[in-house]
Amino acid sequence: MEKLSLTNKGKQLDIAIIYPPSVKEQNSAILFVHGWTSEKERSYQYAHALSQLGFICFLFDMRGHGKSEGDIKAFTVKDFLDDVLAAYDYLANLNGVDKENISGVGSSFGSYLLALLSSKRNIKNLSLRVPADYRNEDFNISKYKASGSDNPVIVEWRSKARKFNETYALQAIHNYKGNIQIIESEKDTVVPHQTVQNYINAVPDKSRLTHVLLAGAPHSIKAGKFRNDITDILVQWFQDKVQ
Repeated sequence: MEKLSLTNKGKQLDIAIIYPPSVKEQNSAILFVHGWTSEKERSYQYAHALSQLGFICFLFDMRGHGKSEGDIKAFTVKDFLDDVLAAYDYLANLNGVDKENISGVGSSFGSYLLALLSSKRNIKNLSLRVPADYRNEDFNISKYKASGSDNPVIVEWRSKARKFNETYALQAIHNYKGNIQIIESEKDTVVPHQTVQNYINAVPDKSRLTHVLLAGAPHSIKAGKFRNDITDILVQWFQDKVQ
């Protein structure tokens, strides 16, 4: 594992890169985007497993998270998307990375941000675990104020069926042409089934979609059985996608 940092708009972001056992001249890569109040370390198990398939795995802490700089309460959704864009561009310019074969793995808020990223950068495959969604009008306000788990307005909003053109994320998924995996947690109290269903409905070509329901799993996954299950799900889905 290589540990680095990048500076984006005045904030230093902490990076970890996990390389495959055998590095080729051009390698497929995966960008990991963690969830709200989470950190990159929670995806190390997934990244180590996927690196064994031949992927260069790139993980980072968004501003205000983990080891990165900043006050988490001070930033907008747009600020965090800017961090994801900066991370993608850093990864795409690494020696040995095939720019045409970069995939994304996200969790919750990270899944939302990866959906938006897919409309701005080339993403080969998208794996979205418990993908959250947010109102368009909250894009430029403090993410802390728009957080869903303890905001009854957001909780109710997420329980409603949405057309693909109602949110930035659903529109992006509708327009996305690559392969999509959606991992749903059966016992999720943060991202309800209807939000996941909205993502599923937004995919026009269902032959590109893989939907997995993780029985008994909560929203936040700790080390143990469920994290092991997700590792297996990711490896199975990505094993034929390395170039």
